[in-house]
Amino acid sequence: MKNTTPLAKQKHTAWRRFSFLQRKKQILVLSAAVLCLLGSWNLAVARDLGTVLLEVEKKAPDLRAAAEMVNVEKANIKVEKSRYFGEVDALARNTNYKDNRLINPISYPAALEPDLFDDNQFGYGLTAKVPLDINGKISARLKTARQLKAAVDAGLGDVRLQLLHTAAALYHDIEGTLANQKALQRQIDALQAHIRTTEAAIEEQRAIPVKKMRLVTEREDVKGRLAALKGREKQLRAALASLMAARTFPDALAPIHVLPKKLDWQETLIDQRPDIRAEKARLSAAESSVRAAQAERYPQMDVDGSWLRNQGYNGEGDDNWTVSVRLGLPLWDGGGRRAQVEKSGAEVRVRQQKLAALRYRARAQFIAAQAGWDAAAARYNAAVASEKAAKETERIQANRFNEGLITADDLVNAEAALATARSGKAIALTDWWKAGDKIQIALGREPALYPGRQAKK
Repeated sequence: MKNTTPLAKQKHTAWRRFSFLQRKKQILVLSAAVLCLLGSWNLAVARDLGTVLLEVEKKAPDLRAAAEMVNVEKANIKVEKSRYFGEVDALARNTNYKDNRLINPISYPAALEPDLFDDNQFGYGLTAKVPLDINGKISARLKTARQLKAAVDAGLGDVRLQLLHTAAALYHDIEGTLANQKALQRQIDALQAHIRTTEAAIEEQRAIPVKKMRLVTEREDVKGRLAALKGREKQLRAALASLMAARTFPDALAPIHVLPKKLDWQETLIDQRPDIRAEKARLSAAESSVRAAQAERYPQMDVDGSWLRNQGYNGEGDDNWTVSVRLGLPLWDGGGRRAQVEKSGAEVRVRQQKLAALRYRARAQFIAAQAGWDAAAARYNAAVASEKAAKETERIQANRFNEGLITADDLVNAEAALATARSGKAIALTDWWKAGDKIQIALGREPALYPGRQAKK
C-alpha cells in the first residue's frame, strides 16, 4: 500500500523511531552488562541439585531420627538373644529364727557357745536360671525382632527417598519460580520503556495521558505478580533449608539445560521400593509373633540352681547348693493364651491386606507417573515451538517497526511475548524433570540427578 504521509512528517517519525531505538539499545546494553556481572557472581556460588541432595542426605533431622530407630531395633535383637543364656543374680539375706528349739535349747553342746544360736542368721550366695527352649518361644521372638529390624532398615530407606525427592521437587519449583520472575521482570522493563516513549509522545501532543495510565496500571499489575512470586520463592527456600537443617537457603541455583532421559522403567521393579520391603518384613514379624504366641501354650523347661553360704552352728559357716530341672505345662488361664494366638493371627491378616493395598497403590502411582512423563514431554515440545514462533514474531515486528509499519506498542508486546515464551520453556523443562522423578520414586529410586545414582544401580 502506498504511503501518503507527508515527507517532513515521515522524517520526523523516522528520527523519533531512530532515537527510541538508540535509547533502547543503550538500556539493553547496560542491562546486559549488569546481568553478566550478576550471572558471573551467581555461577561462582551456585548450588546444583546434586550437592543439595547430598547435604539433605547428610543433615536431615528426619533421616537421623530414622537411623536411631535402627539402633533401637538392634538393641532389641540383643535383648531377645540374651534370653538363651538365662540369668545369674547375687543375693544376701538375713534370716530370723523364732523357733525356741534353736534359740533356747535345753542344753548347749559342749564345744559351742550360746551366742552361736542367735536368732539372726546371715547368708549370701548366687542364683541362676537357664531356660531350655523346647517350645521354640525364644527363637520365635528373636526372629520377630530381626524382622522388625529389617522393616526399620527399609523404613530408613523410604524416609531417605522421600526426603531426597521432596528436596528435588522444591529445587525444581524454585527454578520455575525464578524463570517466571525473569519473564515478569522483562515485561516490566518493556512496559517501562514503553511508558517513557509514551511520555515523550504526550509532550509532543501525539498521545493522550490515558494511554500512559493504562500502561502504568499494567506495569503495577505485573509488579504485584512479581512480588507474589518472590514471596513464593522465600517459602520454597525456607522449606528446602529445613530439610538441610539450616535457617536459610540463600544460594543461587545452577539452571538445568539438559533434557531428561528415559531410563529402564519397568513395573516389575515396584517390589524394590523400600516401603514395600518394609511391609514384607512387618508381615514376617507378625507371622513369627504367631509362633511365639503358640509356644506359650506348649510345655516350658528350665534349669534352676543356687549356692548359699550361711552362718553355721559351729561358727565356721556352711555352703548349701541346689540344682533342679523344672518342667511346666500350661493347663488353664481363662483363655488368655488362646486369645493371644487369635490376636496374632489377625495381625498377620492385617499385614497381608496392607501389603496388597500398598502394591496396588504403587502400581497406580507408576502408571500415573508414566502418563505425567508423556504429558510433560509434550508440553516441553509445545513450549519449544512456542518460543520459536515468538522469537520469529519478535524479529518480524522489529523489522516492521524499523520500516514504520507498526507502533512501539506492538514491538513491546512482541518482546514481552517472547520473554513469556522463554519462561514457559524453562518451566516446562523443570516440570519434565519432576515428572521423571515421580517415576523414579514410584520404583523406589533416587532422583534422576542424584550423584552416583548410576553407580548404585
